Amino acid sequence: MMDERLRDVQQQAAHTEWERWLSSGLFTWQWWYLLAGLVLPWFLLLKLIDRKRSLAIWVFGLMVLIITSFTDDLGSDTGAWVYPIKLVPWSLISFPFDFSVIPVAQMLIYQYCRSWKAFLIALFIQAAVFAFIGEPFSVWAGTLTYFGWTYPCSFLFYICTGALTRVFVDYWTRQQSRP
Repeated sequence: MMDERLRDVQQQAAHTEWERWLSSGLFTWQWWYLLAGLVLPWFLLLKLIDRKRSLAIWVFGLMVLIITSFTDDLGSDTGAWVYPIKLVPWSLISFPFDFSVIPVAQMLIYQYCRSWKAFLIALFIQAAVFAFIGEPFSVWAGTLTYFGWTYPCSFLFYICTGALTRVFVDYWTRQQSRP
């Protein structure tokens, strides 16, 4: 009985989201902005990636993608934020940012900043730009609304994600290079 009611609520929510997306999301300038955010970073990465280190760079990016997607889903589920305009209608997460912008930016930092000092400086700059410029722009554009989440929290999240991922990938690559 409860399962059927839950399914009915989910189906109604999916129908409502579909209708809302068709009427006020699809093909708006914000939708095109999200589409560009999903596609363009990957073209940039494919042009710039260091082929000799590509496995470690891809592992780094995949880990960042998993962390950001999980965290984004958690934040959406708990009501910390919503995405009023989305690339696809039935997703809690923001595909362009979780699957493209954040991972690719951090992959390029990982690739180009070999020392920890350079990496942390670049990560700090990336976190500041994303948290204090990119996210306010997304809020202004109507693609993101916060309910209790703050830009400083995002700033710390970006730094922790990149630094912890680098610790893991550096450890993993050292283990792989041992005989």
